[in-house]
This record gives sequence, C-alpha cells and structure tokens, in this order.
Amino acid sequence: MQTRTRLIAGLAGVGLAVGIPVTANASGPSADPLAPAPASTADPSAIGAFSNPFVEPTITLMNGHEVPSAQKCLQDPSVTNANDPTYDGPIYDCKPAGVSVNVLPNGKIMYFDGLEGTENVKYSIVIEYGNNSVNDQSRLMDLQGDPTGASTTWTKPTPVTGGANPSGQNPGSEKALPAPLIVQPTYNAGALFCTDNIFLPDGTVMANGGTDYYLEPGVQVGRGAYGVSELEGLKNTRIYEPQTNTWVQSGSMHFGRWYPSTITLPSGKVLVVSGVTKLLKPVYPGHPADSGTNVTETETYSPITGQWTQNPTSANRSLPLFARIHELPDGKVFYNAAGQSFNPAGQSYDEATWNIASVYDPSRQAWTDLGVPGLTDVAPGQTFDVASAIQDAGATLSQGGIPGGGSSATIPGFRGSTFSIELPLVPDQHGNYAQASFLTAGGVVNPPSPGSYFTTSDSRITTVNTSGGQDVMHTNPTGDLPGPRWFPSGVLLPTGQVLAFNGSDRDEVAGPGVEIGNRQTELFDPATNRWTAVASSHDIRTYHNSAVLLPDGRVLVGGHAPISTLYGSNRTLPGGVTAPNDGRDPTFEIYDPPYMYWGPRPEIQATSIGGDSLGYGQTFTITTDGPADQIDSAVLVSNPSVTHLVDPNQRNVQLRILSRQGNTLTVAGPPDGNVAPPGPYMLFVNRHAAKGLIPSKSQQLFVGISGLEAQAAAAR
Repeated sequence: MQTRTRLIAGLAGVGLAVGIPVTANASGPSADPLAPAPASTADPSAIGAFSNPFVEPTITLMNGHEVPSAQKCLQDPSVTNANDPTYDGPIYDCKPAGVSVNVLPNGKIMYFDGLEGTENVKYSIVIEYGNNSVNDQSRLMDLQGDPTGASTTWTKPTPVTGGANPSGQNPGSEKALPAPLIVQPTYNAGALFCTDNIFLPDGTVMANGGTDYYLEPGVQVGRGAYGVSELEGLKNTRIYEPQTNTWVQSGSMHFGRWYPSTITLPSGKVLVVSGVTKLLKPVYPGHPADSGTNVTETETYSPITGQWTQNPTSANRSLPLFARIHELPDGKVFYNAAGQSFNPAGQSYDEATWNIASVYDPSRQAWTDLGVPGLTDVAPGQTFDVASAIQDAGATLSQGGIPGGGSSATIPGFRGSTFSIELPLVPDQHGNYAQASFLTAGGVVNPPSPGSYFTTSDSRITTVNTSGGQDVMHTNPTGDLPGPRWFPSGVLLPTGQVLAFNGSDRDEVAGPGVEIGNRQTELFDPATNRWTAVASSHDIRTYHNSAVLLPDGRVLVGGHAPISTLYGSNRTLPGGVTAPNDGRDPTFEIYDPPYMYWGPRPEIQATSIGGDSLGYGQTFTITTDGPADQIDSAVLVSNPSVTHLVDPNQRNVQLRILSRQGNTLTVAGPPDGNVAPPGPYMLFVNRHAAKGLIPSKSQQLFVGISGLEAQAAAAR
C-alpha cells in the first residue's frame, strides 16, 4: 500500500484550506491508473537522448571587444573603479543565457538573457542590484541543421540590448520616492528581462514591457551605491526584425508592465493583460486606485499602425503576472487560473480572484467567469458565483468528499510557476473546432497572499467547450508527475504528446539556492493520461529555463539565470551540487524525442499552396514520400516564442484530411483566425509506426496574413 498525499486547497483565505490524504493501492497498474509510469530503460527509442551542452565561444566585454573563452563569465579588465565609479568591486561580463527564446521563420533562434549582472553583486542582491544590474543581451543563433550543436554560430542583433531607453526611463516613470544622494543609472533602464515576447503575424518578434532597475531610496557609499533595489515595468514595445537582425522601437503602451501577458487575436491585433509597474512598493500617487495590485487595465496593439489603444473599463481584470492565457476556437481569450505570484513582497490584495478561470471576448471587450478549475464548473445558462462555490465545496468536504469530485481529484484553483499547454485542436467530422483542452502540471498552489509555496506533482486537463455560443469549462485529473516540480518548461510535440523539462523540487524564489534541480525529463501521452520518465539532461536548469520545439521535430533546451543565493551573492551552498546558484548557464542542449529512433521519418515533398502563405478556408494538397494512408495527421504548429514557461500563441492545429490518394493528402486549412490566429506556423505530417507516431521535418508557412497585408497596403 502506498499513500499519495495531495494538498487539496481551494480558495485559501476565503473559506477553504484543507489537507486531504488520497490513498491508492499501488501494487499494480489496475490499482491506480493515474499513478506515474515507471522510468524506461536507457534505450533511446524508449527515452530519447540529449546532445552534449554547447555554448557561444566568446564573451563580449563592455567596451565591445569579443574575447574567446570557455568560461561563462570573465572579469572585465577594461572597466575599473577609476573609470566607472558606479561599481564597487570587479566587473564581470558573461555569456547570455536563453531565458526568452524564439524559433524564427528562417529556422534560426533569437534569444535573450535575464537578470544580467548578478555576478557583480558582492554582498546582497537586495541592496545592490538596483545599481549593479545591466541591460540584458540578445543573440541570433544558427544551428545550421547540426543536431549536436557543434556547427552552431552566433551573431549579435543591433542594438544588442533591444535599444529601449538609452538615456534613461521613458516619460511617465512611476519612481515615487526621491533619492537625492544618488544619480539613478541609465545602463539598466531598458532591460529586456521580463518582457513578454510573441510573434507578430509577419514573423517579426514583439517584446513589450521590460525592466528599469534602480535603488529607492539609495545612497552613494565610496565608489558603490546601496539601498533598496526596485524594478519598474516599462511601457516600451520593441520589434525584432529577423531579415536585418535588428531591433526597432514601436509605439509605447499606456502602462508600464513587468511580466505582462500578450496574445495575438483572430484579427491580427495584439492584446496585453496584467504586468506590474512597480514590484515591491506598488503605490502610485498619480492613480492611487491602481495601488496594491497588478495592472488591471488591458490594451490592444495594431501591427498596422504600431500603436496601442487602451481598452474600456469593461476589459479591466486583475490577473497574476505572466497570466496563462490562450486563444479559444471561438475567438475568445481563456485565462487558465495560472501565472506567477511574488509574495509577500510583491503581493496583490485581490489575489483570491486569480483562482477563477475566465474568458475575454474581444468583440464585447468584457470578461466572463467560468469557475474554479477542479472545484466547480458553470453549466450553460448559469452564472458562476464565488459564495455559492465556497458553500458547495464546504458541504462536500464536511461529507468526506473532495471538491472537484470523483475517485481521483485535482488540486482546485490557481496554479503558479508552471506551464499551461494548449493540447491539439482537433476538428469534428464536419470540420468544426468546438473545444480546447489545456494541460497543467506541477508548480505551486494557492494565492492569495502570502502564498503557500507548496510545490505539487498534481496534473490536470481543463477543457472549454465552445459550441452553442457559450463557453463551458470542465477539469479532469491526469496521472501525477513522478514528484513535485517547480518551474518546468512544457513543450507540445507535433504528435500531441507533451514534454516537461528542467525546474526544481521547491519554489526557488522563496529560498534561492536551497532547491534541488531536476534534470529528469518527463513525457505525457494524452492516449494514456500518464506521465513517463524519459532521458535526463546534462545541466541543472532551474529559474528562467527554456525549452522550444525546433522545425525538425527536436527540442532545444536552455536557460538558467537564478536569483542570487538566499538573496545574497552568487554562490553554491556547501553540498549544493544540484543547486548551482553561482550564476547563469548560457549553454544549450538538443533533445531527440523517442520518435527520432523509430524508423524512417516521413517527408513533405511538395504542397499545392504555392509559396508560404496559407489562406483561411483554403484546401490544399500535401505530397509525401510514401503512401498517404500511412499518414495519421497533418498539423500546423505555431513557431515557438517562449519566456517564463509562457507562450500564449502556442497552437497545434490538426487539419481535417479530406481524402488520400497515392502519396497525396488533400486537407482543409484552418477556417479562420479563431482556430489559427495569423502568424508563422510549421507544417508537420505524422506517420504511423509500430511504437507510435513519427513526425516529418516541417515546412514553414504563414497563416492568414494576406488580409493583414492588404490592410497595411491600404494604410500606406
């Protein structure tokens, strides 16, 4: 007999905070069908395989010189206290880590760093980082088709930092407290860290928001500066252009946002929600109603005009930072009761509301509550009511039941610091896309403030049925992860399976440097509803890790930029072999999923699209290298653009196969922007094999942009 204990805590702080042991007989598969599957053998056809880590071969010094180095950081000999009095101590220049990663339509990778400059902290990141941080660097990486990374090359975009606020923060700064004893620095007023990056329809990358670091208050002490480190969200919008490898500035948002969430709407416009303007001291004298919470106002960006429009108050919503939002196939935006919370220092007074999943309707510019995932669902014609939900859940608990119901349960409510993956959208027999499902696993549970920091192994799928003009939500548990896991990166494969990489066993923000990193990769199969342990990566990657699907079906894994140990300076604690908090990890690894070893891969030899632009409702053919009746599915996968486990535009759209003849499939493209918002997508086909589906390499397409191009031409 094995006891599996989950923390069942829903709406903590407003009536429910209960620990319930769930016991299952784990003597055999039939005893607990949701138990994690055992780890596989070392056979790569069962567990896949990782390449050796590879890394940029040079370090760029502050004076622009590139120095060949196998090390991650070098002390900069060109900067001394004599010519740069803002630092007290040695200056280190470091290779950037892959904190935010974008798989460009040309197949190259643009990524940028986060938390640059922690290596320059001598005593405490809390009292120094507002002065010792620097703007983050971006890179363009070309894998050149080498699955080992051995032939990879790197170039620097112009400007390498994205170019925001070169002379300091933009007008309208929220800096509230005077600091007469120190001049606020400009070299860290436009950091790329904690922007949200997404692809615009034309394949350029938008990075909106970001970080302005400073001390508030601060004081000069000798050649150093110390005080209370503060950060402020930026209003800036930066656009990266792959063709020229350059950053340009676009229209600014109306609100400064750090950790915003941004998503492309069916129209091609962009919606931004949440973010915070000041993290530690959210008091705004100019608009006091916004104090004590994240940014509730939402805005919409037009790629045609390059300008943001503030939405009406009906579109306001308190959401967590990096709220996990997704596009539903009816054109609405779904908030999956998940995101980031920074308690107790950066708390919001209204965090209890983050437990409630909701949808935003762009046509009405208003939100509708759907209920608390795992606790209650809203039936058609009903309205979700918090008080009734608490009363019903309390009655269930008093009778020995579990809110959310069933012989197995999922932890209800909010989930923090983990992924939310939209599983493949599948058409019905008539070609209609009528529901979307979202997988969430691991992370921490329970706002409101001060937060629990309890890491969980709980895994669940929340489904929203959009048929009949109304959105109805239902949540089901899946098999648990093998163990509690904080900050895992989730990657949806062309086959519909999901991989979880990286992370740690506890909330690193609560106590940086004492967590145990997790190198074990795990695979979720929707067919069995279970997680299976597969290969382990080489490097420990905890906070600010990343993983993205590549055009050839492999996965690029990178990142790791931790907070300084226990909010002091970078160091690994004695015995902390698996918690390397001595700085960032700029390396990458490439993971080959098991399907790479299952035999010949299918090939897309030709399509009838005629170029790379696929229109909505367009029927086209795909010619493969073998019989079409061996092809299980053709899917469009959006080009990944991920930061902080978040890719709101992530999609896997299974196309309706109309006929098979010889080596050719005739398929129906997405019907509209609700199913596939305009932008860059990778076309894969999946072939049947004895062990499962094998995907092809992809063909790059742009879906639904012809109408936007016509609008842009008219605007000119």
